[in-house]
Amino acid sequence: MKRLALLLAAMGIVSAAAFAEAPVLKVTSIGQEIEIENNSGGVDIGDSVFFGTMVNLSYGDWTYGVTGGKFWSVDTEDGFESINSRLQLDAMKTVNENWQLGARYRAQKDFDRYYARAAWDYGMIYGAADVWYNAANDSSNPNDNIEMELFPIGLKYGNFKAAWFVNYVKFLGSVDREGKEEYTEHQIRLYADLYKGEKLTVNTEYRLTLNADADYREKTPDSESLYKDFGRSRLYLGASYKVNESLNVYGKYGYEIRDKEYINSGKDDKNANYYGDLILGWSYTF
Repeated sequence: MKRLALLLAAMGIVSAAAFAEAPVLKVTSIGQEIEIENNSGGVDIGDSVFFGTMVNLSYGDWTYGVTGGKFWSVDTEDGFESINSRLQLDAMKTVNENWQLGARYRAQKDFDRYYARAAWDYGMIYGAADVWYNAANDSSNPNDNIEMELFPIGLKYGNFKAAWFVNYVKFLGSVDREGKEEYTEHQIRLYADLYKGEKLTVNTEYRLTLNADADYREKTPDSESLYKDFGRSRLYLGASYKVNESLNVYGKYGYEIRDKEYINSGKDDKNANYYGDLILGWSYTF
């Protein structure tokens, strides 16, 4: 009887421990964000104004995200014009202490995107990759493409980070003689915390395009232009404030100067040479 009692007690302990360690799906944070983007020569408030709601969840080694939002064009004379909407689903798995792998699905009125994602971190060295297939739903631009946004290598030291960024696009399906086949852009991105207190953090980000290049099928259209070497520069200044243990509010503003030239003529392209990006949001962590 004593042995049976001990066996039952041991089984009870094991069962309780196994139950306690079983993963549970839980909401980790919720938040909302507004982003206002504007190009010189466009509407006077925002060519694209996005308002979205984000919900993040976890389940064991998996993290999930759901984002839903709307886009408007906003002008003082024409008012609000709804131009798009977004549904985004994210899933990411922590493989080990160095690697994360995942997927993303993004649906908008004019496209569906199917992402494969990865991120790696080895102390001072880090990197990330987003690779996606873009299925076009817009009859005015019916061609699909494969696109990549890569951080092949990044370096961290204290509150400072530097990374090499590559954007590559392979256009598919066009029979147009003047169609673009490929686009490649290389950037250097720098990040730093300027101030980090108990509640307030102030940070900055700088992006510099080193070069951009494109290939065309047979003929380059006269309307095509590219960034010159070192021809795009964007600076962000951001801040976040921890209201309490759970609630955080944040904002940042970025301004970009562009220097482009027409491929065929070599003349400067002065269209949309300046760009502004304002982001405001909040998040509540559980």
